[in-house]
Amino acid sequence: MKEKKTSRVLTGILIGFGVGAIAVTGAIIVLFYFFFAGGPIQTTDNVELYEETMHKYTNEVVGKVHTGFFSFPQTIPESAFANDHKPEFYFSYRDTWDDPTCEVYLKCTYSDTDYAKETDRLKNSEFELGDDDLKVIKHLEYEEGKRFMHPVYKAIDCDDHSYEYAMDLGNNEIVYIYTSFKDDPRSLKRIPKEYLPDDYSASLMKNTFANGGFNVYVTEKTDAYRRFDYGDKFN
Repeated sequence: MKEKKTSRVLTGILIGFGVGAIAVTGAIIVLFYFFFAGGPIQTTDNVELYEETMHKYTNEVVGKVHTGFFSFPQTIPESAFANDHKPEFYFSYRDTWDDPTCEVYLKCTYSDTDYAKETDRLKNSEFELGDDDLKVIKHLEYEEGKRFMHPVYKAIDCDDHSYEYAMDLGNNEIVYIYTSFKDDPRSLKRIPKEYLPDDYSASLMKNTFANGGFNVYVTEKTDAYRRFDYGDKFN
């Protein structure tokens, strides 16, 4: 009887160690998954939360995007909500390892007055970046009739595996786009393919530090160093 009891105890200990080992292994796998693949995807398509969402992700230490959203409007004017033309908005964020994965899409139809104001902002806004040691004035870069189907005002053009721009569709319509580490268009949930540059995938796949494109947030760049400033647009 004593030998059977001892055997049962040893069996229980071994089972306990086995269950514990499985639990620890599972925990390690989960930690590695979240470290490399990131936490859960956070999304919203509620345009009423536009300002709140943009402010949150440009200011919080945890969950901060790598952009100041200079090409996006700080507020959406009331005219964009009139005449059954409610703005289309989609914000997706995942805090993946090293850099966040993000997709932001906003499409607005403005009144004549607000459209004129917004295009003027895109054309003429100046952004002061840097600090006391280095201050620079930057502008959005305009491109027409090349890789995009419509004229665009670019904040980021294939740099740091990202794109950010406002596209003028005509007829008082403007669409605003930001992608970060979404190298394959098939991974985009809401941005239509026709609003992307025709070399979207190819350019991002070849994107390195050395051949990065335009980035309004780069305040200083050398062969071995790059300095970013994401500004305070939504502060």
